[in-house]
Amino acid sequence: MIKVNHESKAWKIARVAISVVLVIMCAMTIVAAASGATYDVTIIDSERSVTISTRAETLTAVFKEAGIVTDNNDIIVTDKFVPGQPSTIRINRGYNVSVSYHGETFKTIGYGDVANVIKQENLEVSETDNVNFPLATKLSDGMKIIIENPITVEIRIDDEVITGDTYSSSVEQILKKFNITPGENDMVVPDYDTIIKENSVIEVKRVTYKERTAKETLEFETIYEDNANMYKGTTHTKVSGVNGKKEVLYRDIYVDGVKTDSEVISETVIEKAVDEVVVRGTKMPESGRFAVDVPIGDSDSVKTISNFTLPSQYKIDENLVPVSYKQKFVGPGTAYHTGYITSTGKAPQPGYIAVDPDVIPYGSKLWIVSNDGRYVYGYAIAADTGGFTWNGSGTLADLYMNTYNECVQFGRRNITIYVLD
Repeated sequence: MIKVNHESKAWKIARVAISVVLVIMCAMTIVAAASGATYDVTIIDSERSVTISTRAETLTAVFKEAGIVTDNNDIIVTDKFVPGQPSTIRINRGYNVSVSYHGETFKTIGYGDVANVIKQENLEVSETDNVNFPLATKLSDGMKIIIENPITVEIRIDDEVITGDTYSSSVEQILKKFNITPGENDMVVPDYDTIIKENSVIEVKRVTYKERTAKETLEFETIYEDNANMYKGTTHTKVSGVNGKKEVLYRDIYVDGVKTDSEVISETVIEKAVDEVVVRGTKMPESGRFAVDVPIGDSDSVKTISNFTLPSQYKIDENLVPVSYKQKFVGPGTAYHTGYITSTGKAPQPGYIAVDPDVIPYGSKLWIVSNDGRYVYGYAIAADTGGFTWNGSGTLADLYMNTYNECVQFGRRNITIYVLD
């Protein structure tokens, strides 16, 4: 009995030991299961492929571990991704591209290469169409894909006309395509960098140069000296100008054999010119006692014998000459004073003058100065007939003065009459 009891106690100890081992093994199994096993994930990103070993259970975690960033344009294919099992993930990158198709332009998100964009947009590309990239070209952000019909260009050169088909490109590229190399000085119309987009004409104009010499006059310059003792409007030539001579080297420009321009290369003086020196008066003219101020030039004025104010539409320059006039008469002038009504029925006053109406019609608006610069009669109107019309004295006009004394002082002197209107 005692032996039996002893064996029973040993068995009990063995059973306890076995139980402890089993518990430890279960615990290890649970820990292993809880921590998860690694598995391989292959990520195909466009042309790049990478494989990582991971315990990640989500797509986001896988990408984070692989250092891969995507955006909203990208397409992620996950049909072969199962967490915990060997998997494959494919990323199709999306690119913002513009497409010009037969003249119409639009923007799209493209994937892969140029051929794929054409396919995804259902574009029909014929054998004669031109695509500006090879179809297998991989896409990139901002890419501009151009699909165009051929255009016909006409190239005119050396009296020849060359016609052919090409595609939208610069004039320079088109000329190269047709093996045309303009000379360094030749003109190309339109310019080399002009983009031809439709049927057009390109002209190559041959430009040549020829040099020549010519003997020409070297004109003298006029130098003015002011003299306060001479009346304004009068001049005196102190030194007469003499032209010189010079030899000029020209370069003549010919376009397609026709002379179009010349440019001066150099000038050589053969004989120097002598400048002309002209003395001009600055003294203001004498005036009558009923004078009015008339503006001259930009900031000066002069007193006139005439009582009439110069209308604003007429301008007198600093030399007492109208800026514009219809006609000019030069000849002897005299002065008169009378109480009789004029031939046109007007009461006489300074400003109404006597004329030959066959030469200067009644009503003509005039500007009158003496040629010696001493008198500015001013703005006048032809209103009377002068006695000189019949006496053959050759007088040009009789100017009305306020007094007989003024008439005597004026005497007979050459005058200039400008017909304003």
